[in-house]
Amino acid sequence: MFFTDISYVVHPVGRITPNGVSLLGTAFFINKPGFLATAAHVVNNNDNNLCVIMNKVNSIQDYQDTSNNQVNWIPAKIKEINPLYDVCLLEVSEKVQSTFELISTDSVHVGENISLFGYPHCDHGRMVLTQQNTSVGAKILINSSGINAKNIVLNIQSRPGQSGSPIVIHDSRSIAAMLIGSYAPQANHGSISLGGIDPQTLHQTTHAVSAAYIKEMIE
Repeated sequence: MFFTDISYVVHPVGRITPNGVSLLGTAFFINKPGFLATAAHVVNNNDNNLCVIMNKVNSIQDYQDTSNNQVNWIPAKIKEINPLYDVCLLEVSEKVQSTFELISTDSVHVGENISLFGYPHCDHGRMVLTQQNTSVGAKILINSSGINAKNIVLNIQSRPGQSGSPIVIHDSRSIAAMLIGSYAPQANHGSISLGGIDPQTLHQTTHAVSAAYIKEMIE
């Protein structure tokens, strides 16, 4: 399915530094004007010099020029964080409102096809809005401080820049979940990092938390 208008909804989150804007991850406008959702770990509970970068194209169908490093950004502030679900609400002055409805993983079926939109390599400075299509592998509960959080498992490998990506259901143009990251097994021995990536996360199981928790924060 073609989501030509997704470039108005999904944007990179960044932080302004003396050397320019450092890209952190993905955020998306929700159906409350001026508010975006992202994963809490993307912003690390710090909105100093935080910003949302505007896409350079009007449609995801357009060519995105990777040689153009100029960006337009707007300041962003953390409105609310729910650490139990790794969800963060950002507020910006632009009163943009998403046309995609927030729903819950309750409405998702295992085996259902979905699309996710994000910036896979933004942690390396590559700002390319990318659509990936996959299916739901499982519906799971993840315990956090004694509370079970509703998640779905996506049959795809993800990268750090995709944290905060919306999971879109094709037929209803709705957002059912938000990408948190790849499953990382608990290791009893020392871990290693290759190019900033934990090798244990290099597999086809990515977790996404239910968008119902985002919806609760704005109601």
